[in-house]
Amino acid sequence: MIDHREKEALFEQAIARNKGLLGVIARNNAPVDSWQDLEQEILIALWKSLDSYDGESSRLDTWFVSVARNTARDFKRRNHTSRKRHEGIDPGPAVVDHARDELRIIEEFSTILGELDRQVFTMYLDDLSYAEISAALGIEEVNLRKRMSRIKEQFKAIYRGV
Repeated sequence: MIDHREKEALFEQAIARNKGLLGVIARNNAPVDSWQDLEQEILIALWKSLDSYDGESSRLDTWFVSVARNTARDFKRRNHTSRKRHEGIDPGPAVVDHARDELRIIEEFSTILGELDRQVFTMYLDDLSYAEISAALGIEEVNLRKRMSRIKEQFKAIYRGV
């Protein structure tokens, strides 16, 4: 068991090193009007579970992401925020609606991706390196690059000409 000062130091270190990932996980798992609530729940869960972090079985960053993802899953389950996967997407000519802005297109595309692909896509858009994404999600970098390539191709197929 760690003392209170060590716990505070670890907590602050985890937040400082993973603030961007915290936002990505929250935005990927909660509607716009409640992702800040999810961020707070993740921070509370991290604080509560720090007593169980031993520092030997996993790196702090890996542990952080694991706790954050589990908390996000629980949040989604509790709040019934699952969306229909293809809701609002018409891959026909109606997609070529030039009035849409980039953010709307990205949000729309994110809804059709599976959970892991959505996390990869969002982290990529947040300018995290492949090495950072790989470490955070526990995916080998070569497999991550292939996955991102497929996501880009899927995006191009749907939004070509938009």
